[in-house]
Amino acid sequence: MKQPAAVARKYALALFRAARERGALDAVGGDLAAIGGLLRSDPDFARVLEMPDLPQSEKRAFAGRVLAGRVGPVAVEFLELLLTKGRFGLLAAVVERYRELVEEERGIVRARAVTAVRLTDAERAGLVERLQRVTGKQVLLSEVVDPAILGGVVVTVGDRIIDGSVRSTLRELRDSLLAAPLPS
Repeated sequence: MKQPAAVARKYALALFRAARERGALDAVGGDLAAIGGLLRSDPDFARVLEMPDLPQSEKRAFAGRVLAGRVGPVAVEFLELLLTKGRFGLLAAVVERYRELVEEERGIVRARAVTAVRLTDAERAGLVERLQRVTGKQVLLSEVVDPAILGGVVVTVGDRIIDGSVRSTLRELRDSLLAAPLPS
């Protein structure tokens, strides 16, 4: 049996291709966000779609009525497909992967910077510029403040981690001192 993440990737890729063919990447992304917002704000909507005893055809008809005029046909058809295949539970993972595919198509990469104190505007701009030079892509930076790193910055871009924290530097120094031979 395939892992849910692998299945979600396949659905997201199919949706991405359909949206790109129609020139509707942004519209579909907005529609997916609207569906997510509706699911969060209207627990009854989500509850009906998750009912195990309700036939898929009734779920599809219900979703179609609720979403009519709110989102475009590609998003409605996609949600109906998930319901038909019994994959509604993958919706959040599919939406996340769809966003990643759109960003990948546009040369955008997300980075996460962990610092001991909040970055100034100049520091943030400099970090983004350096990351854009290194990756060759437009960087969307999110920031986290964690005093435990003591100073410096730990940046995560995709599956790469660049650890320039004081904590890491001190740990490396300690390890090298402990490994050094003592004079007799």
